[in-house]
Amino acid sequence: MSDKILLPVIDKTSRDPGNKNTTCGSCSSGRCRGGFGIRPGSEKEEVYWNIFFYLTMGMVMFVAAYLITRLLSAID
Repeated sequence: MSDKILLPVIDKTSRDPGNKNTTCGSCSSGRCRGGFGIRPGSEKEEVYWNIFFYLTMGMVMFVAAYLITRLLSAID
């Protein structure tokens, strides 16, 4: 018969209720960012800037991938 190896379980959450080192587990901490890095209560300019930034980065990645594929196909 094979011997079972017991592995210890690591519990990274603290059981101490006084622990204030919460990560993004709750939005009441004030540090939680919503979708696309937009915090609740953000100004319109910040929201528009984040959306513009993500769209720009997506276009840059698309153009870079297109150019790389054209370059690789030109080599053959």
